[in-house]
Amino acid sequence: MTDAATGISDDAELPALLAINPALDRAAIRAALAENRFVQIEDFLEASAADALWQVLRQHTPFGLAWAGDGQPHGQHVRPEQMRTLSPQQKAAMGNAAASAAAAGRFAFLYGQYPLVESYKQNWHPGHPLYQLLEEMNSAPALDFARDVSGHADIIKVDAQATLYAGGHFLTDHDDLVEVEGRRLAYVLNLARDWKPDWGGYLNVMDASGNIVAGFMPRFNTMNLFLVPLRHNVSHVPPFAPAGRYAITGWFRNK
Repeated sequence: MTDAATGISDDAELPALLAINPALDRAAIRAALAENRFVQIEDFLEASAADALWQVLRQHTPFGLAWAGDGQPHGQHVRPEQMRTLSPQQKAAMGNAAASAAAAGRFAFLYGQYPLVESYKQNWHPGHPLYQLLEEMNSAPALDFARDVSGHADIIKVDAQATLYAGGHFLTDHDDLVEVEGRRLAYVLNLARDWKPDWGGYLNVMDASGNIVAGFMPRFNTMNLFLVPLRHNVSHVPPFAPAGRYAITGWFRNK
């Protein structure tokens, strides 16, 4: 049987989606995080796993919307099936509210989202491959990798969301620090094919004065890691950019 929303058969089988490249230089990654608090890792996954995950995001993931228009840290989250019931005017109102908050200097964001933990627990789409990904991310090899490179031996789990930035989407300046959630190491696994600099969507790291000290293109199969807290944003994606900035993002946590 095939799920109408995702196009995935119940008996579909996939290879490992989080097959971490065994050739990664963990010592170099650990040193970069210790010195700078951030690092970008190229070819993070084995090529076949990156290709499979990209196909899952592009063809089989129904995205909802995450947005914040009032400065609240967690914002609002519209489920995929709810998006289909909204009028163009309602969707525009969400975008306008997020843009107004950003213009006023408040924390704001707007992007496509599929929350893995919530959808996994509630089984939104039975058998969805992203549920397999979440399980693999919370397995010993992935958690051991995070503990090893971050120096945080107390990491016990990781959360995740699939994100899709299209024209008009953005994430304003913040540092990810939420003490009650125990965030230790933030990550962005980029799966954007053939992204161009003019299309925005860069992960920018900033110093205390607001200067950009590092800017990372969302290049395919790159992993951005940074220790929490760290000041950063995702730059605005212009209207002419294609809807293709896919990523898996979240935090390794100690509670």
